Amino acid sequence: MTDSKGERMVRGTGNEHQGFVHSALLYHSQREFLDSVVAFVDDGLSMDEAVLVAVPGENLELLRGSLVGAGGGLPAGLQLADSADVARNPTRFLALEGSFAEEHPDRRVRIVSQVVWPGRTAAEIPACLQHEALLNGVFAGRQLTALCLYDAGRLEDDVLAGARATHPLVWKCGALQPSDEYAPDDILANCNQPLPVNPGAVTYTVRQSTDLRPARSFAVNYGDWVGLSQDGIDDLQLIATELATNSLMYTDGACRLAFWRHDEHLVCEARDSGRLDDPLVGRLDPGPTGPASRGLFLVNAISDLVRTHTATTGTTIQAYLRLNPSPGQNG
Repeated sequence: MTDSKGERMVRGTGNEHQGFVHSALLYHSQREFLDSVVAFVDDGLSMDEAVLVAVPGENLELLRGSLVGAGGGLPAGLQLADSADVARNPTRFLALEGSFAEEHPDRRVRIVSQVVWPGRTAAEIPACLQHEALLNGVFAGRQLTALCLYDAGRLEDDVLAGARATHPLVWKCGALQPSDEYAPDDILANCNQPLPVNPGAVTYTVRQSTDLRPARSFAVNYGDWVGLSQDGIDDLQLIATELATNSLMYTDGACRLAFWRHDEHLVCEARDSGRLDDPLVGRLDPGPTGPASRGLFLVNAISDLVRTHTATTGTTIQAYLRLNPSPGQNG
């Protein structure tokens, strides 16, 4: 390793850290990105830690060339993933991170991730920052070291401020330091903002269980009309069913389903009178004993993005599905 910043990074992520170590690197060049991540990965592998790296495609290929072993393959214990795929929905990536940690119960793991990259939309950024804020509670006490990457030269200042607020530790001049701006609860509050009503949406109100079947048919017809693929229509049916069923089970009122097209996505929205007191509901696999949480978990598992707002007056959930028309379908 020729870059001194990378070498100092190795020495700052050793065995002296216990429990969950959650840090952000706001890098300013491709060289800083590459040297820092390679040093972080090499450090983990040298201590027999399992390492997961999830960054967007072009960064992934850059890293792959520096991480391959002598035989041309990846070192044992290292997994690579494209975060533009596995972290398109940050909540789905949270489940992946949890599964990776559970696969190695007897050893420390480390995860490199880039869930915020240039080009993320205004709807996606709050979900990403919410994800980062929630990690601190989800993995508290776990033997896990997380390095979260932010392109300081291409991301907006408010996004970088969010990175400093959601991570208790940040890298400065090659050294790991406490973040003076750490305030994850403020980020969670800021991300829980009302989601706007779309006046052009088509709607269907579910008041009782007998309304579920016609609601599914309504969703199928709309999905077909906007050109959703057959797989996407199947996903839309499941999303609409699970959101409406959850409302019927846990609220006293009706669930208003709404559907509309937003850029290259179809949005399925559910509004009801309930309140989600736990921000982790639907983000972690609840197992067979949590039927409502499992429904919301499935929604997160198949959606490209999920946005939620909850208040004393009710809850709104918006699930996004990317439009990918099948051959012969109309857009």
